[in-house]
Amino acid sequence: MALYAKTYRVWWDETDAAGIAHFTSFFKYCERLEEEFLADLGFRNPPSGPADAKIIFPRVKASCEYRYPLWPGDTYTVAIEDILVGKKSITYTFKIVNNTRGGKLSAQCTIVVVAYDTEKGESIAIPEDLRRELVGKGARSRDPSLGRHLPESM
Repeated sequence: MALYAKTYRVWWDETDAAGIAHFTSFFKYCERLEEEFLADLGFRNPPSGPADAKIIFPRVKASCEYRYPLWPGDTYTVAIEDILVGKKSITYTFKIVNNTRGGKLSAQCTIVVVAYDTEKGESIAIPEDLRRELVGKGARSRDPSLGRHLPESM
């Protein structure tokens, strides 16, 4: 079951010369959903401007396995299927489904972000209020004292 999901439409400007959604668009779809998810939790990513940018969440790893195209006008659902919260990182796993073409799986993507303090110039621990909210919404934590966690073998 998805932790969070929304449905969108493919726009022509998101496509490539073949007339299908460009591979980079899939990362934008995931980031749009992440931003809406965090906003619904009361957090802003990215911050609204330089004055608010004490802690940011840059991407440090991204991958996507493409399965089925999205065409202009197609509707698709992006779902956060899993969230793993580490000490300094958050790993999101997304699923993108083409609703217009029979609900076919279009892509599975993973994005890893780290908490980064712009004043210190280094990565920092995930803020506790964000960690609690994420775990409260079903995220897994590497720290068993914070709720839902990974088995010891992981």
